[in-house]
Amino acid sequence: METYLYLSLIPEALIFSQLSPDQFGKYLSIGDKKTSRGHALFFSVDPSIKSDVLKLDAARAKCIAHADGTPRRSSYASIYAALANIPISALGNLYATTTDGITLELQPQQYTPSTNPGLHLYQEISPVNPQVASPLEPEAFARFVTNPQTPICLPRVCFCDLRLNGLATDPERSSADNLPYENVVHLRECLTALKYNPTKMTKIVRREMLSTRLFPVIDKAFYVGDQDHFVSWPLPSEEALESKHYRWWNSATSSHRL
Repeated sequence: METYLYLSLIPEALIFSQLSPDQFGKYLSIGDKKTSRGHALFFSVDPSIKSDVLKLDAARAKCIAHADGTPRRSSYASIYAALANIPISALGNLYATTTDGITLELQPQQYTPSTNPGLHLYQEISPVNPQVASPLEPEAFARFVTNPQTPICLPRVCFCDLRLNGLATDPERSSADNLPYENVVHLRECLTALKYNPTKMTKIVRREMLSTRLFPVIDKAFYVGDQDHFVSWPLPSEEALESKHYRWWNSATSSHRL
């Protein structure tokens, strides 16, 4: 029976499992008895990695089938600072599972910077999870928040970008009718403050993540970055989601107020 290694992001944990990605996503999102419900987001990780910080061997040794032959669902190797202690090169595909237990697989790609000007809205996912407005492109944003020369920094960050439509270039006057955010007035204020203050690189929009309402408002991709590396996991276009991944998209958009 194959042993997998996963990095869960909601919440952060490094877990060995004998469940395939689809099975593991369903296990995280709805539980054994389908009595819980929540989005799951996790990476596949090279199970052969070594670490002087994480106790991988002990967790790996416990990941064996039960006496009745059923697979071991989880054997935890870490519940703290797992993202910071795993090489980005060891991260494989990213799996996004809806509250109905339906999983979408995303493959890593080299990031290509956008040439479109404007402001951005980011949802940090791990190790912290505020929603942040910024004039910085994704790679520059990752380097900014992981800069060890600043008073407050992260060792590494996983985040995604959220749709802004016209607010990205005209936060004061552009329509927000197609954006499913609850407090658009506050969002406009944050974006406008950045527009007129070129020395300010970030502004907190909200201090927590509503993970069950995240997937429908992702703009382009999920990202992981630090001072030395940056990788993206692009989301298919909305047209591709509707035509090729309808079950996932229908489940993800069933509740979308953010």
